Amino acid sequence: MGNEAEKERQSLEAGIKKHSKSREQLEKEILEFLNESSSKEGTTTKPGCPLKHGLACVLATVHENRPRATPADFFSDGLTIWIAGEPGLKIRNIRSNPKVAVGIYHPMDHSTLNRSLQVQGTASLINLTNDRDEFMKRVKMFGIYAEEKKILGEMLQIKNLSPENLEEEVMKALKRFNLIRIEPDEITFLSIDPVKGTEKDTWQKEDILRTEQ
Repeated sequence: MGNEAEKERQSLEAGIKKHSKSREQLEKEILEFLNESSSKEGTTTKPGCPLKHGLACVLATVHENRPRATPADFFSDGLTIWIAGEPGLKIRNIRSNPKVAVGIYHPMDHSTLNRSLQVQGTASLINLTNDRDEFMKRVKMFGIYAEEKKILGEMLQIKNLSPENLEEEVMKALKRFNLIRIEPDEITFLSIDPVKGTEKDTWQKEDILRTEQ
């Protein structure tokens, strides 16, 4: 029996069905999961953040062989994952090593369908200094600009200060941010169904696939 056949047999015996989806079907399901799970622009009359929050993710970065895991909101555009990051160790780590991993998952509940993504990819940092147009496009698309404007406006009202310089204050706040753009190299999609069992499929970037073939 060949190695691949043996691996498949062992997977089936363990209750895990691997590589059962076509690339097109897998990509479609990953996109649906990301769209359902990512944070989005929202509206609310209540005080505080107006974003429609999705699932949190865990961003794993490395600096000098020391891993760091950071929980964060995320946004998505196709298969690309975006995270708004203020100054911190994750930003330093990405500057020294752009290879990252991201985990996105539902709270574990074996009584219902449970899906998760493990993403390995390459991160880049976008800010007002290095790419103002792209930065502003994305913060407005994801609702981050509206979030900052609403929260800062409410803070000024509490302090009985004039909101006439609100736009200027928003831009000052955004200067602290880096948008972390994560282009996936490989995505593992795990689906655990209490009746149908477990399916595990892996999507790979086209150039990686060509290299391995």
